[in-house]
Amino acid sequence: MDDDGDHPVSTDAVEEVSAARDVSADRLDAALAALQDLASDSPGVESVADLVYEWRNAFRDDPLVERTAEAYYLTVDERVWRDFAERLDWESDVREAVRAAHRRALAAALDEAVGGDDDSDGAGAADGALVLGR
Repeated sequence: MDDDGDHPVSTDAVEEVSAARDVSADRLDAALAALQDLASDSPGVESVADLVYEWRNAFRDDPLVERTAEAYYLTVDERVWRDFAERLDWESDVREAVRAAHRRALAAALDEAVGGDDDSDGAGAADGALVLGR
């Protein structure tokens, strides 16, 4: 989890993505926290664990990549991202910054290299990367 415990993306990842995009670190941090809150309180489920369980049963491909005591690391379909973005009323710049932060978090969790000059937001990690705190 980050230093404030509001979402599982590290402060370093937030700052790096913010520096590479036209979204302030505060705005990105707030968007990440809003996503975590929505996932924690989605209709029909009582927890993130329940939501992940539902996705694992509903989707053809199991979205769970890794699980730790702190977070679930997933690769989800575009429709999941579209649903979250619509429900949170994100503008495209915020949506893309949030997705970049999640790609960084998944890449870091899997000990992957998080790119260089051409891959400044961890795009080498799965595009559908989603990291949810437990």
